[in-house]
Amino acid sequence: MWLYVVIGAGVLFFLIICFCLAVANFSFDNFKEKRDEAGRYRAQNGMFISDFVEEINERYLGGALSVRRAEEFRDHFAPNYIALSPSIISSNSLASFAIIAHELGHALQYKKGELTKHWQRRSKNRILGKFFLPFVLVGVVLAVLGLLSVLPTFVMYIGIGFLGLGFVIFLIACYSKYLEIRVEKSASKYGMNFLRECLTKGEAKICEELLNSARLTYWGSLFRTMLGWTMLTKKDKMFN
Repeated sequence: MWLYVVIGAGVLFFLIICFCLAVANFSFDNFKEKRDEAGRYRAQNGMFISDFVEEINERYLGGALSVRRAEEFRDHFAPNYIALSPSIISSNSLASFAIIAHELGHALQYKKGELTKHWQRRSKNRILGKFFLPFVLVGVVLAVLGLLSVLPTFVMYIGIGFLGLGFVIFLIACYSKYLEIRVEKSASKYGMNFLRECLTKGEAKICEELLNSARLTYWGSLFRTMLGWTMLTKKDKMFN
């Protein structure tokens, strides 16, 4: 009986790893496909992105959000302003509505104070991430020298301690990426509330599918961080 349990657990673990690798390697391709598909549809309400931003800004953000110009595909939210590329601001495609609604969701998060803590945590983690590689390298060198008796045995344990610190940083990086997924999910939720007010149900559904696909890319980033050492997927930055 225990043999079947072990085999079943092994098969389940293998399937989970395959799923994670698939998300890590193909989530961005899936997002681009969804983005191109949504880009073929136009909003029937006669609004353009500039109108949409202005309406949401007045209704939910107290008119505090200014608009700046961004490079193509660099549309983003930053404190007190949203940067829009020329092709986006004059667009009325559903892909543009979904993307900018998500950024406006970040603006509402910022207004509510939800985003500031995330940014502060991410800034601290980036500093912490700089210690990962030195800890691992020092740990490996000391552990090997101690194991080979080139240095006293206690040096090996010091090396293992450094490796342990590196592993802790790795775990923090994974958890940080998980928290980022939650932040992105919240922004998309706010964005969908904005979209449902001005789009039809069918249009809102297309936008929701695109935003879900976009969030999957963040899961892909998490899985690339977790499984990059396997060499079966591209490596990703530990702390974005």
